[in-house]
Amino acid sequence: SSPPDAHSILTLTTIVHMVKTLLRFVAGLAILAVGIFVMQGLIGMKTEPPVKVRPVVARPVKAMEVGLTANRPETPIEGRVDAMYRMSLFAEVNGVLAIGGKEFREGASFAAGEVLLRMEDSEPRAALVAQRSAFLQSLSMILADIQTDFPASAGAWMQYATGLNVEEPLPDLPEPVSSRERLFLANKGILSAFYNIQSAEERLSKYQVRAPFTGVLTEALVQPGGLVRAGQPMGTFVGDGTFEVRSAVHSRYLKVVSPGDSVAFVDERGAVAAIGQVARVASNVDPSTQSASVFCQIQSNATATLRDGLYLSGTVFSEEISDSFELDLALVSPESNVYVIVDEGDSSVLRKREVEVLFRSQEQAIVAGLQDGDLLLSAPISGAYDGMPVNIVE
Repeated sequence: SSPPDAHSILTLTTIVHMVKTLLRFVAGLAILAVGIFVMQGLIGMKTEPPVKVRPVVARPVKAMEVGLTANRPETPIEGRVDAMYRMSLFAEVNGVLAIGGKEFREGASFAAGEVLLRMEDSEPRAALVAQRSAFLQSLSMILADIQTDFPASAGAWMQYATGLNVEEPLPDLPEPVSSRERLFLANKGILSAFYNIQSAEERLSKYQVRAPFTGVLTEALVQPGGLVRAGQPMGTFVGDGTFEVRSAVHSRYLKVVSPGDSVAFVDERGAVAAIGQVARVASNVDPSTQSASVFCQIQSNATATLRDGLYLSGTVFSEEISDSFELDLALVSPESNVYVIVDEGDSSVLRKREVEVLFRSQEQAIVAGLQDGDLLLSAPISGAYDGMPVNIVE
């Protein structure tokens, strides 16, 4: 037979190589299976150590006993003192501010009814006296006609004329007893002259201004001896007896703050500067600050003097809340829960209890929903949970 060619030899070599590779793969799988079997057997022979349960240690805590009582909400406020009564002064007539006496100067105090400012009025006063004299002359000329035509009124008009003083304001005219008498007086110019004089007297009264209340002149825009024109601003007069403080109070306090609540203000040294009460509470809330304006009317006390513009801080004492308990705000969760300590068998544990927060300040809270004798945590503890064992310590 003829010898094998090169192609046949190459094919035989490839087959032999593939068989050897397959044998190696099978041998590897067999070794891996034997190893896994042996390892499982060794694991099964190992005994697991007993699991030790870690004992739960009661957490030492301090407690306080609940005693329901009436608690008064205290709302912090602050603001600037403003005079309750304030008057801006404007000139109604032309004139020169008088010199002498108690002059119109900043810082001067005036009692109620005292002349606050006075302008020279000699010229209009003399003109008014001349008008009254002319009126008396006209009235004298018709007395004879009144005696003839209206004898029933003659006595009243004679008495009026003889008692008239041209230096003093005119008294009211006698009341005419008939329409015919009234027309007679109008025809003679008596009524028009009388009312013209009344108008002049009213204008003359504007040359001096009396203080409508006791106070201090805080601003004087004119000086004694200076010329004053009608409509010119002259100054500011503020009362010194009653004051008002406007304060922005957060909306969370508005449900307890109401008109009539008492209020006390202190100065920068902590001393009581004024006491009073809430006068008004604004009905709207500022959307940017979520606060409303509260106006407190106050009076000076014997040891402090209030001044317009003074800055004070204080507290509003609202109506008491009965059957409530006051505690540290940190003990109340955002969900309005507190932890009470209850006895369960041989141990004490924490239990959550929902309460109603009636008032919440920056540090304290007044709540309802607790019972007399309940034990509460007196200080917050980290990691507290419902059912946590605790041990009360002194």
